[in-house]
Amino acid sequence: MNPGRSRSVTRRPAKTGWRGILGMDLRRCRQKSALGALSLFFVLGAAASMSAEKLELPEGFSLWQRSAHLRVGAGYKDNVTLSHFDPPSSAFEMASADVMLFRLPWNNWDFSLMGVASDVRYFRESIGVDAEQNAAVSSQLGWFMSEGWKSTTALQYVFINQVMDVSAVYGAAVREQVHGHGITLTEGVRRDAAPWWAELSLLGSLYYFRQPLDDYWQAGPRISLGCYYGHGSEIGLSYQAFPQAYDSREQTDPTGAPVPGTRLRYWSQQAELSWQHNWDEQRRWRSITRCGFEHNQDNGSGYYDYLQYRIAEQLRYRAAGWDFSVQGALAYYDFPRQALSLTDPRLRHRTSIHLTVRGEKSLSKHWRICAAYDYERSLSNQTVEQYRANTASAGVDFEF
Repeated sequence: MNPGRSRSVTRRPAKTGWRGILGMDLRRCRQKSALGALSLFFVLGAAASMSAEKLELPEGFSLWQRSAHLRVGAGYKDNVTLSHFDPPSSAFEMASADVMLFRLPWNNWDFSLMGVASDVRYFRESIGVDAEQNAAVSSQLGWFMSEGWKSTTALQYVFINQVMDVSAVYGAAVREQVHGHGITLTEGVRRDAAPWWAELSLLGSLYYFRQPLDDYWQAGPRISLGCYYGHGSEIGLSYQAFPQAYDSREQTDPTGAPVPGTRLRYWSQQAELSWQHNWDEQRRWRSITRCGFEHNQDNGSGYYDYLQYRIAEQLRYRAAGWDFSVQGALAYYDFPRQALSLTDPRLRHRTSIHLTVRGEKSLSKHWRICAAYDYERSLSNQTVEQYRANTASAGVDFEF
């Protein structure tokens, strides 16, 4: 066939939203190939309610789409260990990469695979933390069972070697360089009846950590409901509940002292309302709002019980080679049974604040420059739990 001609292919219809097709959020993938494929998803979705039909695709177009990015840069962080007393600072060098492969929904199935990895090396040797790394691989296989019904199987792996605040589940003022990895398997079924959709999933996770943190597993159901409207906008509500069982952690008495011969378990319930809105037809302006609630209970004295209220907002602008985003998150923790100390009966509470500002500019088809600023703050009525950290970085991005 001559270039530029099109070929006719037969497709069986499948009603589904773009988030269900991809199985992961494409907003993290800024590649032009991904955006082009996403445009085709909407073309396919427009014909989803019709019977089997002939669609015209450009000659040579592949159902498989892929992209890869490599980023290098440098930055500075003024509190590497998230310390309250005399926070250590250091400049750093960084490198990261991400790859993506997915198949458009055709002949009743689709597939997506995404991998990301980052490495940060600190120049100052006396701070006790020389490097931080993170990596994640996520895959999803979807099968369109019948009109409007889809089943999904997802597998995710994560690796963590990073200083993190784990005080919510380990007690006040616990900041550790968390080193571990985990795997999550999700099996779900989704029903689309435009503009509404519903999804029921079962999730199971195993996490393994280096001491002093403990390994654990968790499993449970998640139900989500949502509605599409406007220029690809969406409102959704989700709820999930699951037990979390530790391998060797013990229950505690009301003062936080371990109870020998016991095994610690958590029961967690979470609910979240999300709103993603595209403010113009070209989708140059987009906002994402998330409001959530979590209730965590332990199987002992209730020392680790907490209520969490959270809200996050992101505003993004993308046009003419520019990409700007501002994201803020606020979470409040209330511990109804955890006193500040043996001599201070006041109940512990904590607020975490996170702000991120990012900017990118395309220089050519394959090159772009980027810069970011990150602010993290912990406020608490327990003094040692308070800290703040500022991180600034800049670098270049190359797309393969």
